[in-house]
Amino acid sequence: VGEGAGLFLLKRRSDAERDGDRIYAVIRGIGLSNDVGGSLMSPDSEGQLRAMRAAYDQAGWTPGDVDLIECHGTGTPAGDRAELESLRDLWSGVSPRERPCVIGSVKSNVGHLLTAAAAAGTAKVLLAFQAETLPPTANFREPAHDHLASGHFRVLSEGQPWIRRADGSPRRAAVSAFGFGGINAHMLVEEWRPKQAVNQAASVTDLRTVARDDIAIVGMDAHFGPWEGLRAFQERVLGGDVEVEPSVPRRWWGATESDWFEGLGLHADDFRGHYIDHLDIPHGRFRIPPKELEEMLPQQLLMLNVMANALEDARFEPQERLRSGVVIGIALDLNTTNFHFRWSVQE
Repeated sequence: VGEGAGLFLLKRRSDAERDGDRIYAVIRGIGLSNDVGGSLMSPDSEGQLRAMRAAYDQAGWTPGDVDLIECHGTGTPAGDRAELESLRDLWSGVSPRERPCVIGSVKSNVGHLLTAAAAAGTAKVLLAFQAETLPPTANFREPAHDHLASGHFRVLSEGQPWIRRADGSPRRAAVSAFGFGGINAHMLVEEWRPKQAVNQAASVTDLRTVARDDIAIVGMDAHFGPWEGLRAFQERVLGGDVEVEPSVPRRWWGATESDWFEGLGLHADDFRGHYIDHLDIPHGRFRIPPKELEEMLPQQLLMLNVMANALEDARFEPQERLRSGVVIGIALDLNTTNFHFRWSVQE
């Protein structure tokens, strides 16, 4: 395990060139996916492949165009095996070449930085471009998996000069980040060359010109104040359930209403409205450990519950989820406002 942080400043390439910025690399493709069949600690190769292929489709590249792959590479048997299976399947149509693609992981140098792991891997690749060097993997002796025997990949124990290909194409690399629960990301980057031909950027499409299909809303749910679920909300907004009167908030920020309002010199009636006084969710619905469940904001559970109900309302087949998204509107937690007020008061 390691600790750290990474920060990258992004600009349109044309703006960066106009401003005379130092450009470390150019992003050509990004693929994102969620596993369908995996679990919290067991990655699924199918989901990883979807992220990889989406990145190559966007970039207009083939896997053989890449010289360096910065793997997620946790060093765990199950994780590394799944990732190597993904790479093997991705490269299955590529003929082995004289100079196999270099793979490695920055975790061998700095440990697993968890949420900053991909930042460390990306920084390593950008510095490899700058140094024109294919980087080594620390402590590597021999492969633990036979997937490396295909001839497509090699792991370096020492750095080697990164020589451009004979056709003059720019140096290209890929970065993988596969998180807990099967959250997958794959990014394709290439070195920036000042006099690069404009047609090499043709694969980066202006999204404003892309013809889009209409988006259909196929599932809904709602929970506003005491109205839980679509039916209750529908009756209220269409003129029914008029007997429900506004009430005062019963408990804000861990204090009883009288303590809180009296401390500010206010009266509870000033804040009458429609509040959610309780939230009943079965413990096993989201597979969240009980201790973490106690520490969650109620709003997080509210968001998850409404989202899950909307997905149930959509009656999806499993594969339909791959091309769907959930859009949620939720009010700020009151303590968030309280936190920001502290800074305003100091000024």
